[in-house]
Amino acid sequence: MKLCIAIMILCAGFVVTGNAQTSGSQTMRARIPFTFTVGHKKLPAGDYTVSILNPSSDRKALQIRSETGRVSAIVQTVGVKGTLADNAKLVFRRYGDSYFFAQAQLAGESTSLAATKTRAERATQRALRQGGDGSVVAVFGK
Repeated sequence: MKLCIAIMILCAGFVVTGNAQTSGSQTMRARIPFTFTVGHKKLPAGDYTVSILNPSSDRKALQIRSETGRVSAIVQTVGVKGTLADNAKLVFRRYGDSYFFAQAQLAGESTSLAATKTRAERATQRALRQGGDGSVVAVFGK
């Protein structure tokens, strides 16, 4: 049975802003109201800064760090060509009540930085295939 993918665009309750700093690092800020997994690490709901750690690499690493600095995760990504984004965007895959970080795209960029699925995410996806659904949650900025 195919996993049904519904796209939900959530604007209310989310705030994402993106900026490029003069030092060459690129960051965005996001308020994420749900617990989510990045790589092998589960992060609580809250305000986060997403930074590209190695902007000149073809396989960029993203650091997702809470505004308080108490929790963070680093994930390796690959570039995925798409359409030019007017606003910064974070994308999560949702399976039931579980959210997994999928990709980030900065405002003014046509390439998204996508994370690969972990074993835990694939296991969650398989468990829900029998009768559940999955969706993609995109968080857009203004």
